[in-house]
Amino acid sequence: MSEQRPTVSVRYYLNLQESQDGFALVTFGKKPLTRFLTPAISIAIILWGVYLGFTDVGRYYVALGVFFLIMQGVMRYWLLPMLFKRQFVRYQFGKSEQGIDLYQDQFELYSTGKKQTAQYAEVQSFAVGKLTYMLELKNHTVIIVPKRAFIDSADQTKFENSFKK
Repeated sequence: MSEQRPTVSVRYYLNLQESQDGFALVTFGKKPLTRFLTPAISIAIILWGVYLGFTDVGRYYVALGVFFLIMQGVMRYWLLPMLFKRQFVRYQFGKSEQGIDLYQDQFELYSTGKKQTAQYAEVQSFAVGKLTYMLELKNHTVIIVPKRAFIDSADQTKFENSFKK
């Protein structure tokens, strides 16, 4: 029996910006609507407080809405990126080679010298970010693949088409 050759084979090292892009896809939602849902709710609370009036209970709604909006901004743009950068540097995620090989009916993941095989049906979600692709398997394993790892645009198209549903 001859060994099957992969359709697409990619090896890469993630840098901090690519890891943060993939992390943002995982944590802040895969669709633009879900990214802006909680700030929209906070703004709605503020508007409800303005509607009720500042002399009555409305000022408490405005204060609550502003507090939620500020906390969301602090979490999204300062605390989570700072914690992520700290973990990235501490555990040296960027120093381990990772990779993915696509075959006709399965794909293989390579990370820290270990190989894991998965079926295409196991992919729960696929998202495209600015710098990366994010795959989430049904067992909640997240794979981040940088766009720069694809030398040939045909390979990149094959990769995208393999995971789009």
